[in-house]
Amino acid sequence: MSVRLEVLQGDLLDLVVDAVVVKYAQSFHASDGAVAERLRASGFVPGTFELLPGKSAWVDARGTLGANGVLFVGTVPLSGFGYLDVRLLAGKALEALAQRTPPIRTVGITVHGANCGLDEDEAGLALVGGLIDAIQRGAAPASLERVVIVEKRTSRAKRLEATFRQRLVDIGDVRAVDGAFQIQRPATKPPSPSLQGYGTSAQDKPHAFVAMPFAPEFEDVFHYGIQLPLRDAGLLCERVDQTVFSGLIIERILSRIASAKVVVAELSGANPNVYLEVGYAWGLKVPTILLVRDVAELRFDVKGHRCLAYGTIRQLEQTLRQELGALGLR
Repeated sequence: MSVRLEVLQGDLLDLVVDAVVVKYAQSFHASDGAVAERLRASGFVPGTFELLPGKSAWVDARGTLGANGVLFVGTVPLSGFGYLDVRLLAGKALEALAQRTPPIRTVGITVHGANCGLDEDEAGLALVGGLIDAIQRGAAPASLERVVIVEKRTSRAKRLEATFRQRLVDIGDVRAVDGAFQIQRPATKPPSPSLQGYGTSAQDKPHAFVAMPFAPEFEDVFHYGIQLPLRDAGLLCERVDQTVFSGLIIERILSRIASAKVVVAELSGANPNVYLEVGYAWGLKVPTILLVRDVAELRFDVKGHRCLAYGTIRQLEQTLRQELGALGLR
């Protein structure tokens, strides 16, 4: 008996499965907000929906989604949402779906937290850790055949799959098969210590906070020019999508800046939120590295500070490695 786990590029709203799982972080955001909005056509009223952390509720889709229904799982607010919460969300979801009739065979879920300040890879591994744990200890639906981690962005879907192939190879009873993974149940040998650590210890790992826009033109800059040298320095790489930059998430931003080993700020485009994050880091005397494509874009309040200008992503990566080394972060 095994469960197929795969990463798929697509839209959670259109995924054809028995159930999709989304969080309710004491209000609706991003993918869960989009699902709730689509469910309005089936009579669902988001304004009357409340779930405490750890509680869950099933909503029939009634043809408004590709899935037959949606399982909402309550979590802490986004300001306190961390890697352990991602893992707990996955486990709670499979436990709740085990009680559903008719039996649940296919489940869709997204990697939660990657846009609101969590390291993308660590959030993905925390999610998988929770899924595998529930499956191998027998808490998942006995009928479960397939779990799909769906991601809208093609680039992120590819990165997640690559991360899973690299990091899941040492976990007992998990095999890469036909572009996916087979999770054996019940487990025939103890899971590796890394599986137990996914999501449970990540919050305490040293991290860097990256202040920069989430715009598509900066995607390669972040993942190849900034994230790679930070990862090689042993740091989780966290940033917050500016679309969720609000009172709901500002507390988390300030907290993670305060606890960061270093703040890396990409100032191209003069994004006001990026400048705000830099000012806060300066006020706390957190080591800060400033980056920009064209020094002409710098505003008056940072023109007197050292800023690393770069032309290519490769040049950025090399320059940032050198700067991290000068700070004693290797």
